[in-house]
Amino acid sequence: MIYHDLRSFLADVEKWGELKQIEGANWDLEMSTIAELAYREGKRPVPALLFDKIQGYPQGYRALFGEISSLKRLSAALNLPLPDNNPDPMALVRAWVCKLREIKPIPPRFVSSGAVMENSFSGSKIDVTKFPNPRCHEMDGGRYIGTCHAVIQEDPDTGWVNLGTYRCMTIDQNRIALHVLEGRHGRIIADEKYFSQGKVMPVAIAIGLDPTLWFTSQSTVVPWGVSEYDYAGGIKGEPLQVIKGPHTGLPLPANAEIVIEGECHPGEYADEGPFGEWHGYYANLGLTPVPEPVIRVKNVFHRNDPILTSGSPAVPPGINSLLSAISRSAAIWGGLDKHGIPGINGVWCPEEGGALLTAIISIKQMYAGHSTDVGLLAMQLGGITGRQYILVDDDIDPSNLNRVMWAFATRADPERSIQIIRRCGSTSSDPITPEEDKRKAKLTPKPLLASRVLIDCCRPYEHKAQWYPIARASSELSAELHQKWASLFKELGA
Repeated sequence: MIYHDLRSFLADVEKWGELKQIEGANWDLEMSTIAELAYREGKRPVPALLFDKIQGYPQGYRALFGEISSLKRLSAALNLPLPDNNPDPMALVRAWVCKLREIKPIPPRFVSSGAVMENSFSGSKIDVTKFPNPRCHEMDGGRYIGTCHAVIQEDPDTGWVNLGTYRCMTIDQNRIALHVLEGRHGRIIADEKYFSQGKVMPVAIAIGLDPTLWFTSQSTVVPWGVSEYDYAGGIKGEPLQVIKGPHTGLPLPANAEIVIEGECHPGEYADEGPFGEWHGYYANLGLTPVPEPVIRVKNVFHRNDPILTSGSPAVPPGINSLLSAISRSAAIWGGLDKHGIPGINGVWCPEEGGALLTAIISIKQMYAGHSTDVGLLAMQLGGITGRQYILVDDDIDPSNLNRVMWAFATRADPERSIQIIRRCGSTSSDPITPEEDKRKAKLTPKPLLASRVLIDCCRPYEHKAQWYPIARASSELSAELHQKWASLFKELGA
């Protein structure tokens, strides 16, 4: 089914039994901590959490955590068949990789109005604190209106419209601090196309998006120069509806829950953070705030009874780590496919690494040096945050960390299996980079470097004929005994 807004999607999510409504929580730590604990410690699938009657806010001003943070909800967002009762993460990755090969971007369609225009505020009537912005973690430096949203910018030279999930901290009623990491499309547009030339940057923040547009906004699979609007249209098979922003001229999603229009002026900064991040650390500059560009808010639009979509990143696995794992795994796998690399059996970016630091790639070795070729190319596809790239044979499911560790322990030779690549790009959120290095530059983007490692846990190709036999029940014997002793294995949970 194609979803044109968040509400139609949530209606189905509720029918599936994957929506939990909670009343009376506080915006200060309670909502976010409930979400954090549920997604790290709860039994999967963890439902989307919809908070209402939030302390200090009128009924109807709601906050949603975990919009597409289950395999079923994510499958719906990607317009893929819904999984059965025993979903397999790798099956979803494979299905998404197959669909990636077929997507043809469809540009959005401009309409005169939309549901987001039900309420409109400008000038002295602007107050972004009217929405239940959460304070997510105990050591956070402020409240965040943008953690599961899209920041909208335009390349003034080409007209390309970029959407990205770059966190936004509320400063006061009409100012927001915008944090964008080094290397991100939004950072390059801001610095190279506006600030370095002394130009004011129009910007919009869209919150409460339909699940497909939200997925594409946070994904790294959309290449430079292609709009996430077009990509989301390609996933859906139809154009999204957008409105021309009255102040910025930017295309705004017509059926979002909340849209904020504004502008960033070169040289205007405000302290942002600290903020607990997706890898589980306050790694931007420890507990010290950093100067970030200020968005001067010019217009606020919202639906009646608006829903603020939020996240609470923390020690993984967390609220968005499954989403990130599927997205990043498919991005690497799809990139390897595009480069014509044969023998790729699967890619998994484990949630335990926040899904962005580690990639495990299963291959069927076809020639000497095959695993090295795959690993070095994957390093270019894994984004600036990628650090460890682990290669395993095709008898290893990369999403089964028990099997991966077995391959690592028994097939990786420290002398031949480890290659370190130095002087790779890094970001100010990297927890491995010493704080003193980050302090050498006051403003983002900072010239930070880190290393990456390729760990080859494949059996040596040159000794293929002499590989030792594996001591394990065959699939045929296993199936035979499971059929003969079905009740016993059910009792044993095997």
